[in-house]
Amino acid sequence: MKAPERADYSMTASPGAALPVAVRGEGCWIEDADGRRYLDACGGAMVMLLGHCHPRVVEALRAQAGELTFTYRFSFRNGPMLDLAERIAQRAPGDLEWCFFNSSGSEANESAVHLAVLYWELLGRAGKVEFLSRVTSYHGSTMGALSLSGSRWRAPFELLLRKYAVVPNSDTAEEGAAALEAAILSRGAEHVAAFVVEPVTGSSGAAVPLPDGYLEAVREVCDRHEVLLVADEVITAFGRTGRWFAVEHDGAVPDVITFGKGIGGGVIPLSGMVASRRLREVVERSPGGFSYGHTFSGNPLGCAVGSAVIDTIDEDGLVDAAEARGDRLRDRLEELRTRHPLVHSLRGRGLLQGIELRASDGARFPASAGVCGRVAAEARAEGLMIYSCPTPVGTEHMDALMLAPPLVISDAEIDEVATRLDASLARVEATL
Repeated sequence: MKAPERADYSMTASPGAALPVAVRGEGCWIEDADGRRYLDACGGAMVMLLGHCHPRVVEALRAQAGELTFTYRFSFRNGPMLDLAERIAQRAPGDLEWCFFNSSGSEANESAVHLAVLYWELLGRAGKVEFLSRVTSYHGSTMGALSLSGSRWRAPFELLLRKYAVVPNSDTAEEGAAALEAAILSRGAEHVAAFVVEPVTGSSGAAVPLPDGYLEAVREVCDRHEVLLVADEVITAFGRTGRWFAVEHDGAVPDVITFGKGIGGGVIPLSGMVASRRLREVVERSPGGFSYGHTFSGNPLGCAVGSAVIDTIDEDGLVDAAEARGDRLRDRLEELRTRHPLVHSLRGRGLLQGIELRASDGARFPASAGVCGRVAAEARAEGLMIYSCPTPVGTEHMDALMLAPPLVISDAEIDEVATRLDASLARVEATL
């Protein structure tokens, strides 16, 4: 039975679209107020590492809510914060061990900016306040994080933003290292605090991994010019790509990893960063320490949930499962590519997979055609949620889709994703 219409006073990203009203979720599925079920193959916005309403995560939130719900970082530490920091330090690569927690990926990247500037200031290098990032990138919607982004979301705010996203994308590690070095020299190494990079792109490019050897190559450039390396793993951390952290695919250890989205289990906002021992030693020697952050930094509710997420991923073997299930998902997508001329290419790692859409002659569609949005709309009509990634590429437009299902997705559900996507692609192809 269809749910009755109700007045809507909420701000929405899709005014007038009459989006369905979600009422419950379980595993990889969401149910709306009309009783319709949707297979969530993108985790909303790459959030649902463990699926909707995972009982262990929900119980962790419930138990912590009965003990302690808030502490202010200038007044107290709290047990859940210490527990989560220890879990992350034990799993992070290299000497990354010093954790700070916030509520969103944007806040995590802002905090990394704060930390980098403070670090150089404490070393007597106060002029190092510039940042560099790649042209195709997205690091968040707050003004500092948006300044790092080369995303289409910049446009309305351009006059307020710094032009940090100036490092061209590259096809090889050598080209990438040369592009970064040229950008550093253009700004002056004495002014550059850090280079911020996504190991696998998110919404800005639909799951494009860095070229082989890229992180190692830019690590060397950063070290030579005394520039910090920050890996934005808001989407990729904690098993999504088949490793605890996506940088582990490449072997280079950054100075900071930022994370968010999945660590909150989809039940509470949680994000953070983990920094290297050398940054910790410098900052902790200062009288002020790291005094930046937000009201809910280190919130015990969020941190208790984060520990439950990590424990569940660990005990259920979900990092290895993400790699195996990612292989199965890629196999199903490869089958679709052989049947659908609209599917031009595939890319990704683990359970983060991207699909680029083009015309049968290999040409990109104009932005006005809205092709990836049309496929996503048809998928929703099929009861399948996927992520649409319309992206400017120079003077052209790229249509892409992204899949990021929960790590707990079953083989049968992966096959169902492919079946529903198959029908969605066919309907759009029939109109082109």
